[in-house]
Amino acid sequence: MCARLSAKSVAHLVDEFNFSGFSNQATLEFSNNMQDVTAFADTDETFVEGKPGFTFNVQGLLDLIAGGYDAEMFLDLTVAARKVGIYPGGLADGNFGYEGDTLITESPRVAEVGGAAALNVTWRGNTPAVRSVMLDVDTARGTSGNGTSYEYGAALAADTIVGTLRLLAAPAGAGNNTLDIIIQSDTTGFPSPTTRLTFAQLTQASVATFEVVTAAGAVTDTFWRVNYVYAGVGSRTFSVVITFGIKKT
Repeated sequence: MCARLSAKSVAHLVDEFNFSGFSNQATLEFSNNMQDVTAFADTDETFVEGKPGFTFNVQGLLDLIAGGYDAEMFLDLTVAARKVGIYPGGLADGNFGYEGDTLITESPRVAEVGGAAALNVTWRGNTPAVRSVMLDVDTARGTSGNGTSYEYGAALAADTIVGTLRLLAAPAGAGNNTLDIIIQSDTTGFPSPTTRLTFAQLTQASVATFEVVTAAGAVTDTFWRVNYVYAGVGSRTFSVVITFGIKKT
């Protein structure tokens, strides 16, 4: 299955980087190819279901600014596995998309005479992509409180719940502040929330970073939200994106 998406409406995140404004096309392809296991003595060809995976391609524009799209693609992505997220509805609360662990497979520069200079990057994952929801996108979190709850569904015993925190930049402002972030589940209305995933505390000394936390099912609750506890003396604000998904076995 393959989906080609207009970049104007797509958010794509790589670890703690938001590259949504650099691309003109994004393609997400899911694969579960059949594998030939035919033996010499078999009457007919025999196949089994292959290992699931996905490929994510971004067709981006060349950016030579230090720390920009081009610098990150060439200096970092070629040597490390990355956490890639693609969200067709854009960078906004409640949008659904996919998260996956990937390795970069190619990063070709494409340019025709008289045309735009492009940098296309392809990532490949050899595990299933996780369908995820953006629980909260906040460019200046500086208070305690709850995010909006979203109905995602329950997790079976064989499933794994997955939360991803992206701090897109070092905290703004002044002073000493901390931000504790958890993901909770409950029934509609959240009468008695249960903590399911806990991220490492963010502080005024934090830099742009990301963290993935997981836990095993089963969870019968179907509604999920993010909860913040903000403390300290100062005016620090945190630019964060929190996503949640359930990984199927």
